[in-house]
Amino acid sequence: MATTMTRANPNSLLAVLLCAAASVLPGSSAAAAPSQLISQTCSRTSNERLCIDLLQSSNRSATATSVRDLAVVAVTAARRSALRARILALELSRGARGAAVAGRLAGRCAALYADCLRASARAVGRVSYMPEPYDEGAADTVSALRRFPEECEGMFSEARVASPLEKVSREVEERFGVAAEIVRLLG
Repeated sequence: MATTMTRANPNSLLAVLLCAAASVLPGSSAAAAPSQLISQTCSRTSNERLCIDLLQSSNRSATATSVRDLAVVAVTAARRSALRARILALELSRGARGAAVAGRLAGRCAALYADCLRASARAVGRVSYMPEPYDEGAADTVSALRRFPEECEGMFSEARVASPLEKVSREVEERFGVAAEIVRLLG
């Protein structure tokens, strides 16, 4: 039994390899679909640049196939910002020896952000498992999360103490705002 081996045409082999490589490179149709979805979604928000940054901060955006998937990514990414704010507030509350008032306020902000994290976990679940038709309350739930950084900054303002959390609190508030807008797009 003799077998005949044929030699592959090098040009055909090169063409197959180039096609395979092109399907996984950025800018290809396989990779462009999530980017296009992100662009289309974010263009419908009040802060397109922040929306894109928020969604691209998670690798899960690359596998998103719907606005609902992006909404879950957005709320989860905003929640991560709240976690960073809580960690910073805890660090400031423990290290504020010379600034006792600022340290106490940072500790209270840490507690607020702990509440925010619990509430945002429920919001992620609500958006993830939201039944059709769209539940308007889900966007309101996400939007309401903006009150936590507002309350934190309000405490510093009332005490007339400069807030060491101002930047991170503003970031959390803005990110939850954009996340709420994306959730609202589901309606």
